[in-house]
Amino acid sequence: MFSFKRVRGGVRSGGELFELELIASLMRDVVSILGDDVAVVDMSDDPLAALEKELAPIAEPSFDPVLDRLLPDMSEDPEEARELRELTESGIRSTKVSDLTLVYRTLANSAGEVFVPEADIPAWLSALNDLRLVLGTRLDIDDAERADDVAVKAGKIADGEYSDAALTEDEEVENQLMLVYSMMSWWQDSLLDAVRFGRPRG
Repeated sequence: MFSFKRVRGGVRSGGELFELELIASLMRDVVSILGDDVAVVDMSDDPLAALEKELAPIAEPSFDPVLDRLLPDMSEDPEEARELRELTESGIRSTKVSDLTLVYRTLANSAGEVFVPEADIPAWLSALNDLRLVLGTRLDIDDAERADDVAVKAGKIADGEYSDAALTEDEEVENQLMLVYSMMSWWQDSLLDAVRFGRPRG
C-alpha cells in the first residue's frame, strides 16, 4: 500500500491490485453486516429500481456482534438508548452503507491508483474507521494495551517470524486479521496525516 498524499483537488494513494481488492471485499462484507448489499445501494441512476428498493421489505440485519461497535447505544439509560436508536439508527446505518459502498466501488474499479476527491474524504475517513472497528472487534481489541500487542505481533508476522510455526486454522486466520488490521490502521493514519498536514501537489 502507498500512503495518501495531497494533490490538487483531493488526495491520492494506491497499492497492489490484490491489496485494493482485499480492502474492497472487506468493505462489501461490512455493508453486508449492516444488512445491505453494495450491488443495490446506489440506485440514483435508475428511478424505478430506487422505487422498488424503497418499497421492498426491510431485510433482517445480521446479528453480528460488531454491530454493537458500528451502531453503539447513544445513552447509558436503556430506555433513552432505545428511543434514540428508533429515531436515528436508520439514518446512521444508511450513511455508513453509502460511505462504505463509495469506497468499495472506487477500490473495485481501481487499476492500482486511488484518487479521492476533496468532497469524498469524509466518507473515506468514516468507511476506513468502520472497517477498522470491525477488524478490531474480531481481534478483541478493547484497550490500548491489546492494540499495542496486536501491532507488535503483526510486525513479527510480516517479518516472517511465524512462517515455520505449526499453527491451527484459527491461529492462521487471526494472524491474517492482525496483518490486515495493522495495514488498515496505517492507511487510515496516512489519510488523516494527508488531510491535516499535506499540501497539494501538481
